[in-house]
Amino acid sequence: MDQASERATRQTPDAAGDGSRPQAARTPRALFSRRRLLQGAALAAVPSALLTSPHAVARTRAAAYPPVEWVPASSSNYTASNRPSSYPITYVVVHVTQETYADTLAIFKNPAKKVSAHYVVRSSDGHIAQCVSERNVAWHAGNWTYNTRSIGIEHEGWVDQPEYFTDEMYEQSALLTAAICDKYAIPKDRQHIIGHVEVPGADHTDPGQHWNWSRYIRMVNSV
Repeated sequence: MDQASERATRQTPDAAGDGSRPQAARTPRALFSRRRLLQGAALAAVPSALLTSPHAVARTRAAAYPPVEWVPASSSNYTASNRPSSYPITYVVVHVTQETYADTLAIFKNPAKKVSAHYVVRSSDGHIAQCVSERNVAWHAGNWTYNTRSIGIEHEGWVDQPEYFTDEMYEQSALLTAAICDKYAIPKDRQHIIGHVEVPGADHTDPGQHWNWSRYIRMVNSV
């Protein structure tokens, strides 16, 4: 095609007046080339994060909190605060109650006891009670610095009775800890998910030798 004919073809209005393209633009080769060009441009404009697999996207999503029941501790048993603005939250502290679930909740409600934790997990079914809001400082670690920078989770049972550490308890507690870690960007490792016994100055031994740390940390990371 000479230059004049080519220029005329590009500039000619729709021959039928119905929006159809000139004949030269409707050849299979031209359509194929144009389609490939548009597809390439569209893919180049899409952020790379959107081109990852659905499974990869899902792994970046924060873990959801399991269902909890609000059973408030006495306001005499914790310090009102506005964490993490007032204090960064960098630890999860694992406890064992050395009491029944019901007695533990009663202790936290008693203003004379001067003790509390953010959560209590029941042995039989993994049911969780929240006793102190995460923004407030629960009195659970026996160390003021660790109290201000941690979430305390009590587990119903006794350190020398491993039958209290049921599958349901591990599962629900792991879901809770995973959600807390994701919310506050706490690493899901043993340097940041610790037992009461590991708090400096603590005189407690919980969660004790029967608590399966390997299993627990693995479950927290698998959520």
